[in-house]
Amino acid sequence: MKNNEILSNEISNILKNENAGFSLWLEKSTILFDEDKKVLTIKVPDALHKKTLINKYNNEIIKILKKHLGYSVSLNIEIKKEVEQIKNISPKISIKEHQIQLPLEPKIDYIPSLNSRFRFENFIVGDSNKFAHAACRSVAEAPGQTYNPLFIYGGVGLGKTHLLHAIGNYVYEHYPSYKIIITTAEKFLYEVVQKIRENRMDEFKEKYRSADLLLVDDIEFLQKGEAAKEEFFHTFNELYNLNKQIVATSDSPPQELKLEERLKSRFGAGIIVDILPPNFEMRVAILKQKAKELNKYVPDNVIGYIAEHVENNIRYLGSTLLTMFAIASQNNDEITIDIAKQAIKITNPSFDTTKKIGIDMIQQCVSDYFGIKIQDLTSKKRPDNISKARQIAMYIARQLTDYSLVQIGQYFGGKDHTTVMHAINKIEKIMNTDEKFKKTIEELIARIKR
Repeated sequence: MKNNEILSNEISNILKNENAGFSLWLEKSTILFDEDKKVLTIKVPDALHKKTLINKYNNEIIKILKKHLGYSVSLNIEIKKEVEQIKNISPKISIKEHQIQLPLEPKIDYIPSLNSRFRFENFIVGDSNKFAHAACRSVAEAPGQTYNPLFIYGGVGLGKTHLLHAIGNYVYEHYPSYKIIITTAEKFLYEVVQKIRENRMDEFKEKYRSADLLLVDDIEFLQKGEAAKEEFFHTFNELYNLNKQIVATSDSPPQELKLEERLKSRFGAGIIVDILPPNFEMRVAILKQKAKELNKYVPDNVIGYIAEHVENNIRYLGSTLLTMFAIASQNNDEITIDIAKQAIKITNPSFDTTKKIGIDMIQQCVSDYFGIKIQDLTSKKRPDNISKARQIAMYIARQLTDYSLVQIGQYFGGKDHTTVMHAINKIEKIMNTDEKFKKTIEELIARIKR
């Protein structure tokens, strides 16, 4: 009968030969087999190895062992306890038969240049980005195991960089031993040029090819440099073959970039996700989140106005809010739609406030006609005169604009779309039975159109 040590070595070779995928996960692991107890113990270096072997390979390992040993065995996977202890022990150096202990130069942990503000927790999810968000979460929770590579594309200011840093921040917190490199393609290109000039490309290759997680923003900039494209291709291959996670962002899908076909195909081998411009409801949610982060109160109708007129760039939503707060603070003014208009005009000089009839214009006309404040229309006050004026304003907004029920509701204190529909139906019923009331509505509509 063979001893357990010989059997352990044989089992290790059997597993690696049966499935090449085992090699990576068993490379730094120790295999111990107890034939008497029929238990195979695999001691792994970290939690990622343990999770992968249990979730992905557990049943296959047991099946392979039964095939070669002729009987079933139990599988036990545990993290090496001595790993943490070894980290704090300085190596001993022998000099002329005298043993002395010297502290070697401490290893400096690689701290990635991550923006700590960009996290999954404060990323607003909606229909336009929920698939991209889910893919990024999966990658962060199991780097190199799910979607690899991950390619995210979309227009400017839609959240690609936020998600890239969110992945990095999550991995940095949950996998502290991982080396994370986050860069832009432009910076990557610049580094290649510099290292070639300095004849230090080996140093450059060591930096990037030893990464556990490589995050590259604005990959389209690689189109400008042949040497950078070549170096990125080989870096990509090296990391991919080692099951290291790669994530890239771009303004266009891979097939539309002027990159080599071989690199495009590498990206196509993973998963490609897009981020579309946020819809109105999502823009409202983003504005409310940013206002909350700034500890500022913004009326719902103002939120609705900004969400309506700043459509395609999330960054402009934030800058418009900051500009609005700055304008208001100069004169100690309340936040109003007029101040929001000024802020949008500053952040977007081409903004035209006279472009179309807006709900703000309708609210102003209705409040003037009934002798109430605009704030009453957006409040929760329920006196008959205010409630009736609010319903009339909602009805006219539906008639004169192309706003959805959700958009109209946002202007009136964040009312639900069913509340808006109820108001519209109620006004229509009164108009069908009350000629004087109908003429009042028609007069208001005529004033607004003028």
